[in-house]
Amino acid sequence: MLTKNFTIKLLSLILAFLLWLYVMGEENPEIPYEISNVPVKLVNVDTLEKKGLTLLEEKGYTVNVKVRGRRSDVLNIAAQNISAYADLSRVTSKGINVIPVRIEGLPKNVSLVSVIPPEIKVDVDTIAKIQMPVTVKIVGNVMDGYAMQPAVPTPGEVMVVGPESKVNLVKNVIAQVNVSYKKEDIKISVPAVAVDREGKEIKGVTITPNLVEVYIPVSKSIRVPVIPKIFGKPQDGYVVASVNVLPEYVYITGDENVLNTIKAINTKQIDITGLTGPATETVPFDLPDGVKLVKSDITAKVYIDIQKLAIKDVTITNVEVKGAEGKSVTVQNPEVVVTISGPESVVAGATSTDFTAYVDASNLSPGNYTLTVNVNTKLNVNIIKIRPDKVSVTIQ
Repeated sequence: MLTKNFTIKLLSLILAFLLWLYVMGEENPEIPYEISNVPVKLVNVDTLEKKGLTLLEEKGYTVNVKVRGRRSDVLNIAAQNISAYADLSRVTSKGINVIPVRIEGLPKNVSLVSVIPPEIKVDVDTIAKIQMPVTVKIVGNVMDGYAMQPAVPTPGEVMVVGPESKVNLVKNVIAQVNVSYKKEDIKISVPAVAVDREGKEIKGVTITPNLVEVYIPVSKSIRVPVIPKIFGKPQDGYVVASVNVLPEYVYITGDENVLNTIKAINTKQIDITGLTGPATETVPFDLPDGVKLVKSDITAKVYIDIQKLAIKDVTITNVEVKGAEGKSVTVQNPEVVVTISGPESVVAGATSTDFTAYVDASNLSPGNYTLTVNVNTKLNVNIIKIRPDKVSVTIQ
């Protein structure tokens, strides 16, 4: 009995399956069907520009399309077979605009059931334009011993066009050039990039022209000392104690033949006539023709210390004899008094150890001589008088 029931159930199942195959294959019933991620095409975008408007951001919009039709018809429909579009010609103002999605391209005998979502939201902004200068951003360094002159972009200005909210963020337009290890003039076309105040690129704007030609002269450079040039005299009773300059050295560039003749660079002259105290002057450099500073924006700062003129006697208790090697030499009364004049602070601190008194006995044979006393010092003072100016010397 159990076996008979099982056989009947099995035959019923087989018959049901065969009936389903017949209905599906022969009858081809209508069924619902959903196509996912159908791309939405924006049409009549050009009408926005005529109204002074533009899309703030072009997104990749998609919708899910639900249809109904014969099974054999709907199962062959793919996302690329359907046209979904949103017409922007109806947009008239900035802000969020809601645009209905239309569907085209469905096969005959297939009907549209629904579109999800049935509309898209587009963010529209007013078109803005601004003329901006191009700033060349240098990356890397030229080869050692060479220097760059200021970069020249062509054109020097470009037009930035785009949504007003984005154009308002633009603080600079950059043309970036890599100069690493270059030793010849650089001429290159590079893209112009709009950036915000933090230097981040702002996308969604158009730069016209989008390519900028950048020219950077590159030539040999050398490091030379700076010499401050002063003229005139302080007021009577005053004297220049010291002159210092910053920077002490500069890098210059230019024609190689000219550079080979330069040992130092002077500042423009500074007039100290009638001064009675310290002075600080900022002056340009006195550059020869054909020579430029590597850093064109620097100037020289010259510090001039002017002090009262002081006079003082310094006693030196030893007179040296030069040129008498291997001989016995005696100096009678080897003590001299030196009268010096100079800046008050220097004169006040001067001691005998700052001076060397000597006579020159070179090429002299044994005998008695009266020789002239010479005095050397590294101090910034003048030697007014030496007493005595001659001493008796015996050479044996």
